[in-house]
Amino acid sequence: MEKTVNEKKPAAPDLNGADRNVDQIRDILFGGQMRDYERRFQELNERLAADFEGLRQDQERRFAQLDKRLDEQIDKLGRALRQEVADRAAATDDLESRLLQSQRTQRSELAAAVDTLNHDLSAGEERLRSALAELDAALKDQFARHGQSLMRSRDELRGEKVGREDLAALLTEVALRLKGDFDLPGA
Repeated sequence: MEKTVNEKKPAAPDLNGADRNVDQIRDILFGGQMRDYERRFQELNERLAADFEGLRQDQERRFAQLDKRLDEQIDKLGRALRQEVADRAAATDDLESRLLQSQRTQRSELAAAVDTLNHDLSAGEERLRSALAELDAALKDQFARHGQSLMRSRDELRGEKVGREDLAALLTEVALRLKGDFDLPGA
């Protein structure tokens, strides 16, 4: 043993010797039990180490299995997700294609309907123009006939009418006759 500051005292060497004696007595009295305890502790320690190693290996095996299953599930989910994305992309493309086709069909149908309406409008306008032309001709003809009729009536009335001066003379004569102032020539 190394000497320390406390060992320089004269009582220290006697205590070391007494300590050795106490250790020897203790070894004689309790040595077998101590060795038995040490052996049991050693066996317990080895058994615990073996059990711990078994548990560690079992846990590693279980973790490896779990890791493998998780990897498989992740791969499976990844494949399912990629398939879902591909399916949705295909469905979107199909829908877009159908929408474009529908749009083209509707445009062509609308264009055909507009052309039909334009044709019908043109035909209707032509019929209206023709009807208006016929009506105009009929009105002009009636106007001409009525105008001629009015002119004939006017000419007849002019031929049959009495002029102002003639009417004035006639009325003057009637007035004079009524008064008795008018004498007929040759009477």
